[in-house]
Formats: sequence, structure tokens, C-alpha cells
Amino acid sequence: MTPRRLAFLVGAATLAVACTRAAPAKTAPPEADPHAGHGHAAAATPASGATPAHAPGAVKLCEHGVPAELCTRCNPELVAVFKDQGDWCDEHGVPESQCLRCNPKLTFTAASADEDWCKEHAVPESRCPKCNPRLVAKLVAAGDYCREHGYPESVCPICHPDRVPAGKAPPVFPEPGLEVRLASVQTLRDAGIATRVAEARKVAKVLEVVGQLEFDQNRLAQVSARGEALIVDVKVDVGDDVKQGQPLVVLTSASVGSDQARLAAASARVDAARAGVAREEQLSQSGLSPRKSVEEARRELAAAQAEHDALRSALGAAGAAPEGGAGRSVLRAPFAGTVVARDAVAGKAASAGQVLVQVADLSTMWAQLEVPEADAALVRPGQSVRIVFEGTKGAPREAKISRVAPAVDPASRTVRARVELPNRDRSLKAGVFLRGHIRITAEHDALVVPRDAVQRAEGRTVVFVKRGDRVFEPVVVRTGDADGDAVEIVSGLERGEEVATTGAFLLKTEIMKESIGAGCCDLEEKK
Repeated sequence: MTPRRLAFLVGAATLAVACTRAAPAKTAPPEADPHAGHGHAAAATPASGATPAHAPGAVKLCEHGVPAELCTRCNPELVAVFKDQGDWCDEHGVPESQCLRCNPKLTFTAASADEDWCKEHAVPESRCPKCNPRLVAKLVAAGDYCREHGYPESVCPICHPDRVPAGKAPPVFPEPGLEVRLASVQTLRDAGIATRVAEARKVAKVLEVVGQLEFDQNRLAQVSARGEALIVDVKVDVGDDVKQGQPLVVLTSASVGSDQARLAAASARVDAARAGVAREEQLSQSGLSPRKSVEEARRELAAAQAEHDALRSALGAAGAAPEGGAGRSVLRAPFAGTVVARDAVAGKAASAGQVLVQVADLSTMWAQLEVPEADAALVRPGQSVRIVFEGTKGAPREAKISRVAPAVDPASRTVRARVELPNRDRSLKAGVFLRGHIRITAEHDALVVPRDAVQRAEGRTVVFVKRGDRVFEPVVVRTGDADGDAVEIVSGLERGEEVATTGAFLLKTEIMKESIGAGCCDLEEKK
């Protein structure tokens, strides 16, 4: 069988039945029914020498005296297939392998286990969907179909190479000596096929993950209202640089006005208590008042002072003036930074806890990397990482992982790894998507090719080695670590060999047995 042969439909059934013929010389037809003995004998009178259906090793015969699955009268669609295979008796209009007029002693028996084997695909011939595509629907319905490789899942020689019987050869792909020859050098240029030379360089095992930039959460302030308030004035806008203590938003609220009034009353109470203590001490010294009265006066002063201090602290925390503020308070910057968000509008009511302004220190940004759960054990603080920003022209950054989260995010099933990036020029912006290339192992010398050169086909990893101006040979290789765009080749390729990079996928379509290809190449075997 050849990889491009289309007449696979009958292959499995043909080998699943062993036919026993007499000498190939044709004999004169009997005078009976002109259709009898042409592979269409009546069911009641099978051809001479045919094996009864109940005999050991027999196969199921149809009413025409031939295997039911192969009968061209029962299955007219098989006529073209037999003709394509050159198995056709033009004289009697039936397949030569079934013509009982040409071979009166022809019998059909079940094939032995050795005969029921597809050498090309390394599966039982009777179960080979590549030779008999009609089996695909049955295998899918039975849940026994490997969609990746196109074999029955239970005997897929690529997924389960251990299930290939002893003494049977596993499938060979690509076929030895196979080459892809383009029609011309101009076709090579038109197809956009580019090549690179395999070279030696240092590589390390790299884990590629995605992530996003965000503000340094240790230097991000969310300034909010302490209670229900009305925004009177907004002193800053997004992008403004502010100093520590600089006013941001002016508010007014009934609660602040009430606290200011209570503070004024508390101040008066403190003054009265202080005067009372002085009076009682004077009377006590004159013997006109007992010592107990002095102690009571001092307790009253302490209580009044505590109330006064508590109210003053509450107003200070709200940014309000201790007195004479008419219910006004001012929100101030807790540290020097830049206003990165604003939700404050003059005349708008603010609720308790509502964030009105955000201030961030932009001198450092965080790159939050999302490490898949399966790879989380490989990542630890101190590992080198290369940060590449998506959608921006910023140059890649080299840094180290500072922290790794101790838990897996239940929604994304990833573990966060933090990278702190200096941002003195403020070129890094929060929200930018990025890719992180984490070096898992130390660098080592290796033979590498571009990532585009490595293709997967029929469960094999292949590259296309240039053997001439327009000739490429598919070569099976074993890959190692991948570092950015470079992939390590452990075996199968020699230093200095030239491989296809851009356009390698096009060459792959030409060697895939089920692919119609691009139509610009020819498959040849080396002489």
C-alpha cells in the first residue's frame, strides 16, 4: 500500500478473508443461469468447493455466495474500489478475487491472526480505519476512536506502543526515504518557506506564563469618606503628583458638624472641671472642704478631658478642623505619589467607605504572573524571569521572582508569582498584559532550532531538513528544553544542517497521509 492510495475501502475486508483458488486458467461456463457462478450463485446452491457457512473457519456468505461485506451486488459502491485496485473481471462483471466462473474451486475462510495485520499502520487489518474508513463511524459510536491519531483507541500504536504484538513492527512515520520536492525554486519563494541553520548555544528550561502589571499594593492608598458626606471641592485630578499631607477632597457632613459641636461642649466641660478642681483644693487647704471633694473634682476633670480628646481625635481622623469648621473635613494624601483614580465630583454625595481618590507610588510596579497549578512546584522566589510586554513597544525586562503565593486560586487554578519592576521613568502602565519566561534550570550548551521549525505529525516530532534547492526531507527528532523561540534538539539533527522554519507547516501537510496537501509539492522516495 502507498500513502496516497485512495482505494483503502476494501483493504481490511480483503485481508480478513483468505481465498483458496484453483489454477487461474478460466473454464467454460455452465449452461445454467448466466449469472450463476459469477460470484452471484444462488444461496441454495453455493459454488462447488465453497465452504459452508457453518464450517470451521468459514465466513458469512451472502446470497450470492461471496463474503457479505465484499459483495459488489450487495454493496454497489465497492465496484469502483475493486476496479481501482485492479481486481476486476471484465468478462463476468465481478471482482477477479470473487469470480467463481473463472475460479470454480474458489473458497473463502476466516483469516488467521497473522494475516489480520496491517503492516502499514500496525493495527489489526480488520480494525484499521485508515484502510477501511467505514469503520470510523462504528469506532466513534463505540467510544473506541483516537481522534488525535485516527486509530482505534484500544490498539492505537502511538498512544499505546506496548500493545503492538511481539514480532510486529510499529508504524513507521515518515516512511524511509520520503522527500518533499517543490515544483520549482520560484514555488519555494511563493510559498514563503524560509530556512535556518541548526546552531549551538546556551539554553535553559523555561516555563512561559501569562500575567499583568499592577500598582505596588504596598504603596497604593484608597482615600475614602468616613461617613455620609457631601463633596464640596476636589483639589486634584488623575495624573497629578501630590505631596504627603496635600489636600485632595473637601467634604461637609452633619456628623462632622455634630462632632465639632460636641467637641466645643467638651472643651467647656474641661474648663469648668479644671476650675472646680482649683476651688476644691483651695477650700480643702483652708479646712472648709473635705479631701473627698477634691478627689471627686479631679475625677470629673479626667472624664471631661478624655471625652474632649476622643472627639478631637475623631475629627482629626476625618480631616476636619477641631472647631469652627461648619461640618467641613479635608481628605489628605497619606504619602507622596500620583493620583491614579478619581471618583469624586463636587456636589455629589459620598457614602461611608466610598473610595474617592487613589494615590500610588509609581516608582515600582508589580508583574503578577499566573503559574498553572501543574507547574507551581517548579517556581520559587529568586528565579530569573524575562518579562515581555504584550501590545507595547517596551523592551523586555530581566528580573527575579520576589514572592510566590502559598495557595491556588480556586477560580483560575493558578498560583500567583510576583515580580517587582523598577519604574523610575514611569513607562510601565498598570493593566498591561505580559508574558513571563521563568528559567527553571541552569543554562547548558545545546543544539537549537527556531520553534517554527518543529512540527508534530502522526505522533512524531519532525523537522524538514533542506537537501537541495527545492527538496526537503522530514526527519524525526527528539526535543529538549525550550528557551523563548529556541527549541533544543537532543537527537536526530546535526549542527550546521539547514531546516525549514517559516512554511514548515505547509511541508507537513504534504506528508500527512490524510491531508490533501497544498498541491505545490511532490512526494518522492530517494533512489
